[in-house]
Amino acid sequence: FCSALYKTEQNSERPVHPTNNTMFKKVILCLALASAAKYDRSFEVNVKDTSVSSIEAANLQGEVETKVTDQITAGGSYEQTSAKFAPKSLFTRWVSKNGDPLEVTATYNVASNSAEVDVEYEKSGTTLEASLDSARRGFVSAASLTRTVSVEGRDVTVTPAYDFGSKVASVKAVLGLSSDTDVELNLDSNDVSNRESIDGSLTISHAIDAKNSIKPTFSLKSGDVDYEFTRKLDGDAELNVKATPGKDVNIDWDDAGSNGLWTTSVRMPWGKPVGASIGFKRKFTL
Repeated sequence: FCSALYKTEQNSERPVHPTNNTMFKKVILCLALASAAKYDRSFEVNVKDTSVSSIEAANLQGEVETKVTDQITAGGSYEQTSAKFAPKSLFTRWVSKNGDPLEVTATYNVASNSAEVDVEYEKSGTTLEASLDSARRGFVSAASLTRTVSVEGRDVTVTPAYDFGSKVASVKAVLGLSSDTDVELNLDSNDVSNRESIDGSLTISHAIDAKNSIKPTFSLKSGDVDYEFTRKLDGDAELNVKATPGKDVNIDWDDAGSNGLWTTSVRMPWGKPVGASIGFKRKFTL
């Protein structure tokens, strides 16, 4: 199948254009299909909402991830509402084994017929991340830098970033107050020269003990507060509750099975349990 695609591309009468990424998309497709046929490792099924009247309304979702070699992972995702009976996306991830850490993930989006490439590279303690999108004229969709420094014995991690699509510049700073507590400040703006356009949030993450942690987030502009509580359960399972007073409550509850996790998700408007939606997700480790 892959060789047939290659021959078709080679024998095409159309002229090659610098922005033509058809061959690139087919390479991603071949790698994902070939690997999934031989090296299945994990599979995930997600029912987003049980309060529905048809199979289409349930918005079934699924993901498969396959480790081909020590350096290459491939897979794909499915979503009923967006892709019907076709894959939503196919991806291939490559990780370097020697030298500076480098990770490259190529994704083909079936519905939009576009390709994306995410690159993460670390050099001398600085991490560079960039996202490339074939659907964009400028090709680069986002970029960021991350650097951790020590200030008076405490680690401070700073991440400036820029989204070329929305033209939003942002910066994230995380201060490790202690081994149990971090403070995170997020600021973003689509016009850095205008102070009124700056929005942000302040998050305090605190581990109460080995199993329980809390994480309130304060909006600097609206004054809203989001509360988050996490309790670690057996294995990789955990109970996570997020609440925004006056808006909604979200609950995710993991239950460790013999071959993976069951996750039950509840989304409920604040003070209106009759409006709640319930979803289930099962991750299989094969």
